[in-house]
Amino acid sequence: MSMRLQLNLLVASLIAVFTAVVLAFKVIDTRRSVREETEAANKVATQLLEYFVETYAQTSRPIVLHSLERLGRVRSTEIVLRDADGTAVYHSPPSPYKAGRDAPAWYAALVAPQPMRKELRFADSVLEIESNASRAVLDGWDDTLRLLQVGAFAMLLGNLLVFWLVRRMTRPFRSIVRGLEDMQAGAYHTRLPEFAGAEAASIARAFNRSAQAIEDNLDARREAIEATLRLQQSRELAAAVQSRVEDERRQIARELHDETGQGITAIRSLAQVLLQRAGDPSAREAAQLIADTAARLYDATHALIPRLRPPSLDARDLAAAIEDALVAWRREQPRVTFAFAGGDLPESLGENHVLAAYRIVQEAVTNALRHAQAQRIDISVGFVEGALEVEVSDDGRGLAADWRRPGHYGVRGMDERAQALGGAVEVADRDGGGVRVRARLPLA
Repeated sequence: MSMRLQLNLLVASLIAVFTAVVLAFKVIDTRRSVREETEAANKVATQLLEYFVETYAQTSRPIVLHSLERLGRVRSTEIVLRDADGTAVYHSPPSPYKAGRDAPAWYAALVAPQPMRKELRFADSVLEIESNASRAVLDGWDDTLRLLQVGAFAMLLGNLLVFWLVRRMTRPFRSIVRGLEDMQAGAYHTRLPEFAGAEAASIARAFNRSAQAIEDNLDARREAIEATLRLQQSRELAAAVQSRVEDERRQIARELHDETGQGITAIRSLAQVLLQRAGDPSAREAAQLIADTAARLYDATHALIPRLRPPSLDARDLAAAIEDALVAWRREQPRVTFAFAGGDLPESLGENHVLAAYRIVQEAVTNALRHAQAQRIDISVGFVEGALEVEVSDDGRGLAADWRRPGHYGVRGMDERAQALGGAVEVADRDGGGVRVRARLPLA
């Protein structure tokens, strides 16, 4: 059921209830007025005829009949004269007022009072006086009909007026419904005009705010999706670069071991031969210098190979790779204490996770040795809740005030390695002094 029909029914019901109340009061007032009029008329007629009877009690019937004919019709009263046998010899004439019409019986029964009847006796006749409220009841019925007509006209006019007003007031809602349908169809740029009515204007403003919010939200989501795609592409690029760098490191380490190492060994062997065969002391001295230089170069090359690509990484053994790095760090930094705790790691640990964890440990230790002046560095790796967790902590002087400024590529490199695997790196000061680097690399 539409709101317009509901309002029309409501107004019609109110008018009908009002009309019914007015009719009820009208019926009550008509009943009271009919009773008062009937009683008054009957009382006057009774008193008049009683006086006539007392004066002319011994008068013959012809004289009484002549007097009644001269009296004629008395309002709201029926007068009947009967002889000694009970035969009616006179009946008051009918009322000429609204002759031929009577109120409906049900209405008369509703408003007419109880009939009043009295008998007066003459010498040879009986005079009957009885109230008759039919004309007063008919007046009340006519008034009621006029009231019903006015009520029906008011109901019709009121409903037409309400129909027109509601139609005019609800015209903006059709535009609102069309706007909502357009929004449902995906036209989020839809906007409603400013309506005249306060309620419609409020709805239009709320609609426009909602549409703008939805459009802004869609734009923000679109931008977020684009940013996510760009981030994903950046991560993929970073992963490709890291993979390429590791391949280059592996290739360089292989070349150093196979080509450069063998060449240095050959130079050293030739220097040894020259040293044995040379008779000139200066030549022997030069040969010895070449042999010593080749030996130092060989040692430096073999020391560089594990730093470029520890052999344990090829076997995907993270703990062994870190142990190999610790050997070099302890040799280079004898004053620093290194501690390593390797937990149980899954056998399915991928090469990307091993490389990322190793490089994060390598970068964190390098930063601690270079900037923190640490005396102790603790390293731990483990598998916690589906992720590889790496932690490096030191007892140095803590983070510098500007450690977040651009240009700290080491921290950014650690973060990019972790993000490429869907993880994160946390760098923070320890409560007791020093720095803690914690990385979480999900395996899923």
